[in-house]
Amino acid sequence: KELFESLRLGRPTGALETNTVFEYWRWYLPRIPHPPLSRELGGMTWLLSYRWLDTLTAYRLAVMLSYGALVGWVSVFTFWAARSRLAGLIAGLAALSYPVLFAHGHLAHTDLFLATFWFIAAASMAIYVRTLGLGWLIASGLLLGAAAATKFSGVLLAPVLIFWLVVRRPSHAAGVVILLGSAFAMFLASNPVFWIAPNVALNDYVGAGVSRATGEMTRLRTEYFGQIHVFRPPWHYVWVWTAIVLPPSFLLGIAPALATLRRNWLVTFCLLNMGVLYAALLLPSAPMHDGVRLLLPVLPFQCVLVGVGAVRLVDFLEKRLSETARPWLEALVVIAVIAPAAGSSISIHPYQLSYVNFLVGGVRGAEAKGLEVTNLKEVFNRQVISDLSQIIPENAIVDPGFMTEELCFYQAQAMAPDWTVETQLTRADGTAGEALTCSNSADGPVVLGRPARKPQYVFILNRKAIWRPLDRALFLHGGAPAYEVVLDSVPLFRVYRTQ
Repeated sequence: KELFESLRLGRPTGALETNTVFEYWRWYLPRIPHPPLSRELGGMTWLLSYRWLDTLTAYRLAVMLSYGALVGWVSVFTFWAARSRLAGLIAGLAALSYPVLFAHGHLAHTDLFLATFWFIAAASMAIYVRTLGLGWLIASGLLLGAAAATKFSGVLLAPVLIFWLVVRRPSHAAGVVILLGSAFAMFLASNPVFWIAPNVALNDYVGAGVSRATGEMTRLRTEYFGQIHVFRPPWHYVWVWTAIVLPPSFLLGIAPALATLRRNWLVTFCLLNMGVLYAALLLPSAPMHDGVRLLLPVLPFQCVLVGVGAVRLVDFLEKRLSETARPWLEALVVIAVIAPAAGSSISIHPYQLSYVNFLVGGVRGAEAKGLEVTNLKEVFNRQVISDLSQIIPENAIVDPGFMTEELCFYQAQAMAPDWTVETQLTRADGTAGEALTCSNSADGPVVLGRPARKPQYVFILNRKAIWRPLDRALFLHGGAPAYEVVLDSVPLFRVYRTQ
């Protein structure tokens, strides 16, 4: 917005002054260490739609459009690569009905952008290798640059694309230069800090990517089978979470697809992309938390396998029945593969991030086994705030705890009542840290400057790894809450009245 205003005033460099660029694109680096592309895209949709949509929806629109593009590409690419309309249809429906993927497709964060850029870049490379259309190679490079400009883990895509190009088309290995050149151009074009202070930008990028294990604000705590782990749970965390968020009906497609591994390049291609991500997360310096969020680029390739294998299942059934039965078999397989996943996603809306399958006994089993049943604060939505506005009086002292940033934002946007927010942080050693409050002049919390007063209401997310002593005492021993959000008898969020 400032850039356009500078252009209007005839000062095109006004928005590119060092202080301005640093303020916007190096903001809060210890907490948000990612490059700015995802925020630029959110800012663009906000700028185009804030007159008609509320601020949060206008910003999230970029993610939702990205998710729509991802679903479309999964469907069309599978149709093209498998030469089957049915495979494309089922793959696209799988991407749309996958509960955790659907949820991330509506949240304002970086991971869905990375999944979209990764998948389309990989698909473009696969198309180039088959057709040798130069445009596909350039597109793959541009999207590789976009992936790297979204999160540091996007650089993992580069060896995948180079390997596929060199192995499948060794006579065109020189295309690596075009691929990396296009990627570098996109990466630089989308990061304003590189334009004015390349050394600072490079240090930020590499430092954020390799120092997650030592950064105080990036060493997140995670509950895994009843134990609290800092930064990294055991190595099998990613495999367990992959297994328990996958809709079981998808196995009707994935299993037959894996059986064709030796003779189907598409299956090999999907496994290559998935394998690189899993291997990277096994490195000691890689974080593991928030379920499959850091594995999100894996999920679209799973959906491709669902579509490919579902067609193989239809072929298998047709051989044992009758060719005339194929239309009915296709309809039956579509329903069998997609309907259970879609039904689950619809039945638990808007809490698809809390979906876990029968392997751990659903959300109740996950809670009993000490797995996180909610983590990204998606439970604290506008419907909950509307409900609480009927319970908590104006100017009451509330302690939002883990939801302080979100409540301050909602208050700044006039989307939440003017409760008096005071929350006391707790250091890792259990002693009192800073106290935070909300300010009319800021969208986020500010330091209160004194100890927080005793709250009248306390908000608690059922994410035990981040609980303070007060949260633990109230949630486990505080009796009936004043308000709670429950999924299948498991509380996801509670509010306790303490005075």
